[in-house]
Amino acid sequence: MVGVRVREERCTGCGRCVEVCPAGVFGLEGEGGRKVARVARAEECCACRACELKCPERAIEVEGYQLLKVDPPPDYPPEEGRYLRGNDYSPVAVCAILDTYDFRIPPELLKLVEVGVEAGAALAGTLQTENIGIEKLVANVVANPNLRYLVLCWRESQGHLPAHSLLQLVERGVASDKRRTILGSKAPAPYLPNLPLRSIERFRRQITIVNLISEEEPKRGMDPENVKKAVRACIQEKPVEFMGYTLWDPGAWPEPPICEKLSMRVKEPWRPELTREEADALERIRRAAERIGKSRRSE
Repeated sequence: MVGVRVREERCTGCGRCVEVCPAGVFGLEGEGGRKVARVARAEECCACRACELKCPERAIEVEGYQLLKVDPPPDYPPEEGRYLRGNDYSPVAVCAILDTYDFRIPPELLKLVEVGVEAGAALAGTLQTENIGIEKLVANVVANPNLRYLVLCWRESQGHLPAHSLLQLVERGVASDKRRTILGSKAPAPYLPNLPLRSIERFRRQITIVNLISEEEPKRGMDPENVKKAVRACIQEKPVEFMGYTLWDPGAWPEPPICEKLSMRVKEPWRPELTREEADALERIRRAAERIGKSRRSE
């Protein structure tokens, strides 16, 4: 029988466990002038261990579970791209940021992708842009419930900021606009209009990012040994410490895969939405232009 325990002395009441749990196991309650997480529906626990992975205080423990693995669907991965496919039952994928032109990819960057698969990753590839690139990555990840970690490596692309955008996506999600703007992203075009919202929310709950990219230590994310160690830490059955992360294989996400190809919205997908005031102003300008045009034609 699965057991769930909250160490209330560590809990800060952030509500992250309530947000990520797919079964509604947790609730927030007042206690001594502060909020704490409590187990409200222990019998519903599906042992996905998202609460353990996402709790910033390491205040939750799940016990008595069996490690779950599932077969990816026949059409997995649904999106083509610049990646290698490894062990489908691995809990980790590797994402190396591409900060050069396609025809100038450094061999050292490609080495990180190869090392990721050799170390046991399910997928390992590159990410170049903060929009369609992230959309394809998300589509491929949510198509395989076994994937629970994403190792970010190489270095940030200062033009597109895809690593920053990916981190913001997992942390904050997207705005409720047609472009599905990544909240908090400072990239030029952090829009995900081709992804269904259910894929975005599944990705945010299913995945924990292991970020090796560091401006203070640039070589950290470019070292193949660090990528190898990160992947191997993620596939251990017992928790291990790695660069400030506690990593282990939590098993598959308990919901069915979302295996769908992107439906590209090619009609002005990046066009900013107008406010009511802006739309009214443009309409007044249009009507004025029509009146001027008619008066000139009648002269």
